[in-house]
Amino acid sequence: MRKYFKLLKIAVYLGVLLPPTILLKKLKFPGYKVWPHWVHKSMCLALDIRVKTFGHALEGSPTLFVSNHISYLDIIILGHVIKGCFIAKRDMIDWPVLGYLSTLQRTIFIDREKRSEVTMQSQEIQDRIKGGDSLILFPEGTTSNGGIVLPFKSSLFGVTENYIHPKADVEGRPLELMVQPVTVVYRRINCMPTNRSNRPSVAWYGDMEIGPHFKDFLKLQNIEVEIHFHEPVSRNLFKTRKELSAYCHRTIEKQMEERLRRTVD
Repeated sequence: MRKYFKLLKIAVYLGVLLPPTILLKKLKFPGYKVWPHWVHKSMCLALDIRVKTFGHALEGSPTLFVSNHISYLDIIILGHVIKGCFIAKRDMIDWPVLGYLSTLQRTIFIDREKRSEVTMQSQEIQDRIKGGDSLILFPEGTTSNGGIVLPFKSSLFGVTENYIHPKADVEGRPLELMVQPVTVVYRRINCMPTNRSNRPSVAWYGDMEIGPHFKDFLKLQNIEVEIHFHEPVSRNLFKTRKELSAYCHRTIEKQMEERLRRTVD
């Protein structure tokens, strides 16, 4: 019964929030970028996902949020607490519900296999940043089991290449991209601390199929997720994208290890 009740809540929330979100986006009504944030928040409520935040997401200037990646659930969780656009793989657009919600949040879909599209995708990213949008990046390039942070692909930090040195925009203002590492930690499942045996019920990785995994997830009573916002840093502090990638990985991994260690203790 629990999973059907959750599905009913999802249908009700989407039925109420999607129509105005779609309309406001189409009309580009002032403040329309905030509406997907409320849609993702409603999905967390419907799925009994309790989100605890530590620190604050940087607002007021274009920011690249860099996060570890554990599950498709990360999309609605981070979409709830961060007002920004995701940078995601092209195949995500075909995901049921989540794919459509991502388009509403103006996700930038990239296909690293098609070199012919790299320049166009890079230009879109630069235009978004110059237009004041913040971006959310998963530099692992895939999902982990929730107990570790996989190596970051420094090539994905290429979106910051134009911000190594201060520049000026058309109005003479200096361009500076801020980077904020974010650690996602799944702490509790059904009010019990996460561990190696129960973590796969929320972590989606390897060759797991999303349909069966989501059906099993719906049977859970609740989950508790921590989002840790670390100190934002300027892209200009790092000479290369490899240095930036290493810094973000080190910061995120240290926080995850500390929180999971406390769970065990």
